[in-house]
Amino acid sequence: MVVSFPRAALRHNRTAPGKRRGAVLVLLALFLPVCLILCAFALNIAYLELNRTELQISTDAAARAGGRDLIVSQSTATATARAQSLAKLNPVAGQPLLLQASDLTFGSATRPALTSRYAFTAGGASYNALQVIGHRDAGSQGGQLTLLMPQFSSSKQFGAKQIAQSTEGDIDIALVVDRSGSMAYSAKEITDPLPGAPAAAPKNWTWGMLVPPKARWLDLVAGVTVFISELNNSGGREMLALVSYNNQTQIDCPISTSYAGILPALNVYTSNFSSGSTATGDGITQGVNALANANARSWASKVMVVMTDGLTNTGSDPIVAAKQAAAKNILIFTITYSDEADQTAMAQVAAIGSGKHYHANNSADLNAVFQDIVKQMPVLLCK
Repeated sequence: MVVSFPRAALRHNRTAPGKRRGAVLVLLALFLPVCLILCAFALNIAYLELNRTELQISTDAAARAGGRDLIVSQSTATATARAQSLAKLNPVAGQPLLLQASDLTFGSATRPALTSRYAFTAGGASYNALQVIGHRDAGSQGGQLTLLMPQFSSSKQFGAKQIAQSTEGDIDIALVVDRSGSMAYSAKEITDPLPGAPAAAPKNWTWGMLVPPKARWLDLVAGVTVFISELNNSGGREMLALVSYNNQTQIDCPISTSYAGILPALNVYTSNFSSGSTATGDGITQGVNALANANARSWASKVMVVMTDGLTNTGSDPIVAAKQAAAKNILIFTITYSDEADQTAMAQVAAIGSGKHYHANNSADLNAVFQDIVKQMPVLLCK
């Protein structure tokens, strides 16, 4: 059975197109302001996080740079100036971050175990750490930050603060020094091939006696004395081991936080200096062993300082040994002394170990090199 309805009735029940369009316009009028407010809120949140990120980057850069200058100079004034300078180079919301001296705190940071965080302690007799507070608020020189779309917020400004800490960290160092026969001669003497007694040696001098005056070895002992003094003044907690080599290698002092045995160990050779060839590669390998000692800290940065006055003429290849050390994440500094030293090979060893090569021509140069190496020790952000 088919039921039909009059056309007029059907037309009467339809909603007029004009009324539908009017309803949509009403809904748009109601929800558009809400959408705009939500979009503005989202943009302000994103802008807020961007500013906080920029503030953290600037604060980190200031802490890292100030911490490096602190380790190098042990001067809070120098470190403060450096931190302030770096902060200005990293803008926050398009404006340089202006640090006040009161935003920096000097102290020390220590980490007792691999699973522990570095703990910062303000003050102390010496410093190895710096804490920087970067802030853009009512109390800062730069003032508060302004929202990207303040017309959609009850508050047009907001404050932000970030904290960063840098420290020298814990460093284990192996000092690897050359005691081959050429080290008994002065820096200006030619020893290849090895001549007779050194020019400054007393009459009837021979191997096994007190090392002669002006010997390269004595210059080295003076340089190591400077090195130890710089470590003691650095404010860090470096551990140090001594390795010496000619054609044989020896761990003279196992790694320790006490440096008391280093100079006496060197003086043993001073009193009874023997001849011998140069096995620099074997010395590097023994340095790796010294850093793997049970007393070494697994979390500490590993550094090796390798000194030689000549050419490797026995033992393993120092390039191969350096690659093995680098594979264990050991940073290598190399020092060549005298014009006879193989500067090319030792520069390559330093490059493999991501370190730096130094060449010294005299005792004063050698002292300056040891002094500078301490200043090149790694600095890290610990917060």
